[in-house]
Amino acid sequence: MSMHKTAAVLFVLIAGSAFISAQADGADNAPQELFDSDDIDSLFEDSEDIHVEEQDAADPAGSQALTITVADYSVPLKFSGSLDAELGGFLTNERKTQNKDVSPSLLFSLTNYLNFMARIDKTLAVRGSTSVSFPPSKNIITLEELYFDYLIFDRIYITAGKKETAWGYTRLFSDENAYNLYTDKDYDSLTEAEKEEFRREMEKQGALFTNILSDSKSSVSGLMRIPLWTGTLSGIVLYNGASTEPKADEISVAGSVEMTFFHTSFNIFGRKDPRRDDGVQPVIAGAEAKKTVFGTDLYIQGIGKLTDEKDDFSKCVFTGGFYRLWDGHDPNFGINVEFQDSYNKLLKKNSCRVYVDMLLKRLGKNKDMKIGLQWQHIIKSETNDDKSGLVKLGFIKSGLFPHADWTTGIEVRYHPADEEYRNKMHFIRLGSSVSIQVNY
Repeated sequence: MSMHKTAAVLFVLIAGSAFISAQADGADNAPQELFDSDDIDSLFEDSEDIHVEEQDAADPAGSQALTITVADYSVPLKFSGSLDAELGGFLTNERKTQNKDVSPSLLFSLTNYLNFMARIDKTLAVRGSTSVSFPPSKNIITLEELYFDYLIFDRIYITAGKKETAWGYTRLFSDENAYNLYTDKDYDSLTEAEKEEFRREMEKQGALFTNILSDSKSSVSGLMRIPLWTGTLSGIVLYNGASTEPKADEISVAGSVEMTFFHTSFNIFGRKDPRRDDGVQPVIAGAEAKKTVFGTDLYIQGIGKLTDEKDDFSKCVFTGGFYRLWDGHDPNFGINVEFQDSYNKLLKKNSCRVYVDMLLKRLGKNKDMKIGLQWQHIIKSETNDDKSGLVKLGFIKSGLFPHADWTTGIEVRYHPADEEYRNKMHFIRLGSSVSIQVNY
């Protein structure tokens, strides 16, 4: 979730959250949350970026333990959960033609997560998570994750099952964070075929996911990690088919080596995917580095997509940015800026974009207010959609009701207009909602 001061327009001051747009044109495009304060906090929490070597998350403070005993063997089970609910409404001023239409919409969403963990002993643990959502995007009940962790020789870590995995130091252009720049639909409501179509459309604009495992959530995977000197050697296989006996050419394979030298983290990685119907077999290779200087994280990444002959790069993408959180006094201020440039050798064109997220929090007498701004802008693209972008501004007040946040936000999507506004979407959306978030 992934870019001046408020007066005439509200868009130059502050910070960024996940305004998940809603559609008023049918059930498949049901309204979604406006701004998510958890997304803002997670983006600017004072913690390390995503690394190859993943650590087991601490058990939630409110988790409940249950021990099941079979004969002389006992298995401790721990359960936890969370509830996210939101109710509100918004107005959308959309212009697809020379006429402007203002349409009101109601906003309602509810998702409940139930998590469990069974640790057999120090070498084996089983974890899982399910969610129940309304209105449902595809299924009312969704299996989010189900996997096991296994430790061999107190050194080799194996994780297998359905689990989302992230590699890389980038923060904003990772996964589908830049997705909202290209469509107003809810990404999670799309089928896998539709997601792949949008991935390819984004690549036409020059985008290439900086997390090469962005599709791991919808795949079955097996990950092995081995500590190596000052870093980690990792390998993973992913399968997204239906067969219980997948062939080798139906499986994606990826690897990564992460090391630390002179207080700088380096990561070299690559991935090979199954051959597509058009005969192309995508292969990706890349490297990145991250260093903290005077409290600011500086990072850079380069990725190349090889041609089918594997002797040259058909596309190169460079992403760099910085992240800083000033939390030594109130209010806290955080900023994250990334710039991405890609070159398509086949078209002999390059594209570049910028992504900015800023946050001002712990405002007010009770330190219970936040203001966030997100700005995505295409400076140059491989098509004719240059100088288009997306701006989101949100104000969040906590403590208005128990366990609730009150959010008011505005979103503006802009494109350079042709005479007939053909294939262009221009809209301004203003909304307000109350969200309830409880961990139990």
